[in-house]
This record gives sequence, C-alpha cells and structure tokens, in this order.
Amino acid sequence: MPGVRASPPDLISVVIAAYNAQHSLRATLDSLLAQTWTNTEIIVVDDGSTDRTPDLLASYAPRVRTLRQPNGGLAAARRAGVAAARGRYVALMDADDLCRPERLAVQARVLARWPEVVLCCSDFDAFDEHGQVSAAYASRYYTMLRQHAQGIRALLPNAETVDLAGCLPPAGAAQDPPDQQAVVYRGEAYRTLVHGNFVHPPTVMFRHSVLAVVGSFEPEAGSMCDWDWVTRAARAGQVAFVERALLDYRLSATQMSAPRHRLRASTDTLRVAERICRRDAALYAAERPRFRTELGFYCAEAADAQIDHDRGQAARLLARSLLCFGHANARTLRVLVKLLTPGWALTARRQRKSLSSA
Repeated sequence: MPGVRASPPDLISVVIAAYNAQHSLRATLDSLLAQTWTNTEIIVVDDGSTDRTPDLLASYAPRVRTLRQPNGGLAAARRAGVAAARGRYVALMDADDLCRPERLAVQARVLARWPEVVLCCSDFDAFDEHGQVSAAYASRYYTMLRQHAQGIRALLPNAETVDLAGCLPPAGAAQDPPDQQAVVYRGEAYRTLVHGNFVHPPTVMFRHSVLAVVGSFEPEAGSMCDWDWVTRAARAGQVAFVERALLDYRLSATQMSAPRHRLRASTDTLRVAERICRRDAALYAAERPRFRTELGFYCAEAADAQIDHDRGQAARLLARSLLCFGHANARTLRVLVKLLTPGWALTARRQRKSLSSA
C-alpha cells in the first residue's frame, strides 16, 4: 500500500566455528554475503587459530562479527556463537562449506510456515579439492538415511511443497530458471535421532527460542556435540528437512569426519549415546534391546580405534562390549585378534597393505 513501509524481515544469525580456516573461510563468508535474505548477522568464533584466520576476519569487519577465544573445541565455539546471536533464527555453518544463495530465505520460510517446527535442515551436495561434486549427498553420508529405501520419506512422514518465489536469485542469461518449489518433510524425529543422526549440522537453522528450552551445545559431548544437541532439540518439537541442496559440503582430509579423527569421533559417539540413554530412562527401558546393541557396537568401534593408542583401554572397551552389552559378531572377533597381535606385526601388516594399494 502506498505510504506504508514493509516491516523488515526477521534477523537471522549465522554462527560459524573456525579453527585455522584461512584457506577456506573467505569462500564461506562470501557465500553468506551473497544470500538473498539480507537481514543477517554473521558471527565467526575464532577458536584459537594459529594461522592467518584472524587477519582474514579483520578484512571482513564490520560485515562479520568476530569472537576470539582460546582453543576449546567445536562445542565451546558453537556455544559462544549462539550465546552472542541476536536473531529470531540461528543458522549453523562450518568454516569450509558454501551456502547456496537461497539457503537462509528458504529455511526462514519453512520455520515461519510451521510454528511447531523447531529445527530445519536440508540436503546438500559435496565437493573436493578437484571440484568433483556428489549430488544429494545426505543419503550417502548418513547411515540412518541409507538404511531406508525411501530415505527421508521414511523418517519424516509429512510432505508438502513450498513455493520458493522471492527466495531465489535471478537466473543468469545462460542458466535455466531455478526450480521454484521444494518438497519439505517434517515430523516428530526424536525417537529416530536417539539411534543415530541424519541432521547435517552445517545445514541447520533453528528458532532462537529453543535454546531456552533445551540449552546450548555442551563441551562434554566433544566432537559429537551436534548430535547431542539436535536430539535434545527434537524432543521439543518437529524437525523439517528441505529436499533440496542448500549447502555445498567440502570433503577433505582435515574435516572432523575424516579417518584421521576416528579415535576422537568413536569415543565421543559412545559418550553421547550414553548421555542420550541417561537423559531418557523411560525410552531406554522401552527400547532396551536396540540401545544395548548400539552401545555394544559403539564400544567395539571405540576399542578398534584405541588399539594403536592405549591397548589397555581398548581391551576394557571390548570387554564392555562383550560382557555388558552382549555384542559379539565378526567385527568383534577382528578387534580381539588385533588386540592379541603384537603392535609391530600390526604395523607391518598396514605397511604391506599400503604398498599393495599404492
């Protein structure tokens, strides 16, 4: 109407945890500054970087707010970032991924349409240093999605189409017009997420108000703090999944899910699985056989990862897997054989395998 000014859109806070991210962070920030949703604040928590990350961040001031703290890990950085967030919605992001221009606008539309949804995530594509892309990577990355032939449709039962008009950037002259719609799946996901994650943290946007209900990211959960937090959030309301890639996920040898971080990841996964069981004793009692199978598996995984670092701890974890949770299969036997094999023999075997695959 003439003479009436439209109210500005809700503020979205984007929180990025960064540690020694000088080689990737610039592209990440540029992708956020190119969003079609313009009312944003970008908060980067520099978690004790020792490279040129602080200099790079200084070049983006004041468009980017920087918080600096001693290195405390992912959970501490996420926690500091969301504590500083002022937006109605909070979006998580990693320092080496790229946002599609419509990401924030699409997720804000989903959250505004369904008040019962506390958390929105999406599919994502993957790329590596060669620029190779794997489309719709969520179904490959997450076991919970691979286990079901229908993928996300089997986990979130309500499917609706959302009109994306106004969210998308204009198509270039040489480009096909972008798809103007997206399918959104939503529903109660808590009883699924307690058994394994399928929510990709860098695609998450949530209502700021949920923090007052479920709390923030907890350092005790270590590198699996996202799974720990997402599970708590899902207990407070519905989860929505946009069946559209809103993020390009960088595959690299340094990312937290890479094999080099297997020891930390397996230990933290076991710790968070135990936390989930302790938090909801009634659910644990109702699904005790399934939880015991999963805890036994996580113990065996952690034991396997520990063998080269602490054989005593590996033996204790394997014993717990067998005696406390009754987990015994071919993998358990392989871990036991490794434990009984001298360290020098294991090293020689790995060297032979490395040479044969070179």
